Amino acid sequence: MMLLFDGPNGLEGVVMTFSHRRSQGLVVALLGMSGAFALQAEVIFEENFDDQPDWTSAMHSTDTVQRADTHIIPEGWYSIRQDPVWAPSTGHPDRHESIEILESNADKARSGSKSYVSWRDSYDAGWKYWGSESTMVKYLPEGYDQLYVEFWIRFDEGWMREYVQGTESAGSKLFRISSWRGEGEGNEYQAFGGGDLGPIFLWDHNITGYGVRNPMSLRGGPHGDNYGFVTGDIEDAPRDLVGSGDLNMNFTGDVQGRGVDGTTPEIPDKLNGGFITTDPYRSVSHNQIFGPGDTWTKVAFFVKMNSSPGAKDGVVIQWLDDQQIFKMETIPWIRPSDTEDENAQWNLVAIGGNDFFQTFPNDQRHEEWYALDDIVVRTDIPDYLSTDTALAPPSAPVQLSVD
Repeated sequence: MMLLFDGPNGLEGVVMTFSHRRSQGLVVALLGMSGAFALQAEVIFEENFDDQPDWTSAMHSTDTVQRADTHIIPEGWYSIRQDPVWAPSTGHPDRHESIEILESNADKARSGSKSYVSWRDSYDAGWKYWGSESTMVKYLPEGYDQLYVEFWIRFDEGWMREYVQGTESAGSKLFRISSWRGEGEGNEYQAFGGGDLGPIFLWDHNITGYGVRNPMSLRGGPHGDNYGFVTGDIEDAPRDLVGSGDLNMNFTGDVQGRGVDGTTPEIPDKLNGGFITTDPYRSVSHNQIFGPGDTWTKVAFFVKMNSSPGAKDGVVIQWLDDQQIFKMETIPWIRPSDTEDENAQWNLVAIGGNDFFQTFPNDQRHEEWYALDDIVVRTDIPDYLSTDTALAPPSAPVQLSVD
């Protein structure tokens, strides 16, 4: 009897010959093992914030970086970064800290009594200042070849929903998944080439004169090496990469052909009814995508490492309200390196981030919030979501002996 075991890098096989009786017993054993492998697909983290004690990012410390092993931060999280401009901790008692998890914010929770609320401050420092840091990090030391993350997001009714003529476009970093070199290397996960992070996937919110955008930033690895991507590195990118690997996309032309099986998604227009136009020359407003007032929107992402360093088969998928709206599957997340361990895995999930927000005069001390709730991190794509992406197979048995 010949057996081939499908391992993480393809067929890694084992060829064996033995008697019919023994082969029957082995098949039974293998069926049991396959059931165990199926259990590898699992939910590895959930957070709805309801059981968290009341907390703000400056309640116990005003340090910019706060870690669970040295500070009081939300339970189950690894670290936070906070850097408000207008806040009680900076001498503005009528404003808010950059992160709040409070029962008094029950009106900002999707379910239950609490959510993660990030406040961004409009502040012109006279340069390209990214402020109002509001990052919460979940560290997954086991590391995974692929991760799926979903969450619900809602924006303040006073959120800047339209571009203000004559001002810089406003942007906020909302979510990221990345690979970190890990503890024991100074404990600081710094990005940029030569740092401790990479690959990185980052999703932003951005309003420009072309309407609301769907910006994604992609950085290579491993761990700061091969950090930047340039046009041509990702063959199925919908537009040229800028900077170190940024895609400043729209919700019209850039999603065409990015749905399941290459279809074009029909994104509901939450302001006007019907569906978002697919005309790439038409702009779309914030309210059309995320809705007016107290609307909650479900967002999800799936990332999968490339099969080997340099291979152009890494994946990112995006869903909006459980509909696949975007997909790329030629990403060389990890490239060959002479200095780094090439076996990088996804092990950091972070919500929030800093903001480039200079729209309002400083003397207004303008601030506005968004809320995240009901976060789920999984090793696989949920069955109820339609996708044509093949998930990574379970690892092959390390050893197998037959008497």
